[in-house]
Amino acid sequence: MNPNVETRRRTRAEKQAETRERLLGAAEEVFRRRGFAGSTVEEITETAGFSRGAFYSNFESREQLFIELLHRRVYDEFTRMLGDAPRKRTARAQMRSTAREFARRYERGQRWLFELWLECLAYAARHPEFASLPATFWRGNRELTARMIESVYEQAGARPPIASRDLATALTALDIGLAIQNLVDPEEVPLDLYPKLYDLLFGGLLPEGAPPAKSR
Repeated sequence: MNPNVETRRRTRAEKQAETRERLLGAAEEVFRRRGFAGSTVEEITETAGFSRGAFYSNFESREQLFIELLHRRVYDEFTRMLGDAPRKRTARAQMRSTAREFARRYERGQRWLFELWLECLAYAARHPEFASLPATFWRGNRELTARMIESVYEQAGARPPIASRDLATALTALDIGLAIQNLVDPEEVPLDLYPKLYDLLFGGLLPEGAPPAKSR
């Protein structure tokens, strides 16, 4: 292959990636200012300095862009958080540490993302054709958490009390439930409940003395 052609192709790909990143950055700015329902493709593209054509060459719709932004800012951050977390001696201690990091994540200004996520879910409830997009977000979280659960039990030579995906669903439900209650009633539901409730409700289900999950 002609190396000059390969270079040109790589450059086009890099330019498209840059355009996509700028659109995502502009969308974050607009969504934070207007909310999901109040935002438009026109305002996003104007903020990014692009045309509508540039937008639709990267995203099929405002909804698709919104879900990718959530993936980048929440799911990818969640994955990095798990990978960078200091390793504890046992899986139970690791779970408490992760729960504390969940609380710190909300304290560090991730609240706007959660507010947008709730707006996204309300939109999906009114527009069933859109529901498959936000569903992909939780599927990814469940899959990642289920793999970690399986790893913990495998290393301990044990089996989880219920399917690992179901345990992952329960862990996610606690995260979302606490976040929602803290959002509207922070004095009654403080963020420091995270490690306490995770340990109380799920700590006893982990194999005694099991090491933290190995990365796969």
